[in-house]
Amino acid sequence: MSHIVLTAKPVSRQIDCRALSPQALQGKTVSEITAIKLTKHLTVDEVFEVSVDNSVEALKVSFKNTDSQHAYIGFGMTTGQVIVEGDAGDFLGAQLQNGVLICKGNAGARAGDRMRRGMLLIEGNVGDYCASDMMAGTLGVLGNTSAYLGYGMKRGTLLLAKTPAAQATWIDCGPHKLPFLNILYKSFKLLDSRFADISSLRVHRWMGDMGGLGKAEILVIQ
Repeated sequence: MSHIVLTAKPVSRQIDCRALSPQALQGKTVSEITAIKLTKHLTVDEVFEVSVDNSVEALKVSFKNTDSQHAYIGFGMTTGQVIVEGDAGDFLGAQLQNGVLICKGNAGARAGDRMRRGMLLIEGNVGDYCASDMMAGTLGVLGNTSAYLGYGMKRGTLLLAKTPAAQATWIDCGPHKLPFLNILYKSFKLLDSRFADISSLRVHRWMGDMGGLGKAEILVIQ
């Protein structure tokens, strides 16, 4: 296993990071990673400084100095852990299938889009359509949410620290005390994230999206 650190260089265009998932980088050397093509005419070396530490036991990818231009971080990841030590662009954690993705800054539109499993934790704000068409897993947001939250969401849990704007196709189920959250919070304690400080079992719960299956939930921590 290894810890791969991708330090972003200044950019003036959107960078598609979907080729930089843990499973895609696993076992690769610095030279192999820097040679990866992000587009037909753009390699990793042109937009990131790369370092690899093979002494760690876990598979981990850290993005540093990123901003809203860095899109598709963690797209389709199936294993390991991704840490974004900055902001992220659109489609953060989209189609996430397994593993843990932590963003310490803000995220763009459609964070967690079509997410199928795993955990996506965002410490900042998120853009429109967060958790759109989400199928399963846990998506947490400590900052503000935007329009169309949970649009088409089928299953899974959206854990929020702040009350969102009313969603027309979500049913307000009122306040609850949910002891099972202790299990979720226990998994947070193992992470380098502000989510590790959450302990309240009291939440306000919504069920939806009733425009679809209606089996997902939004939990706002009280």
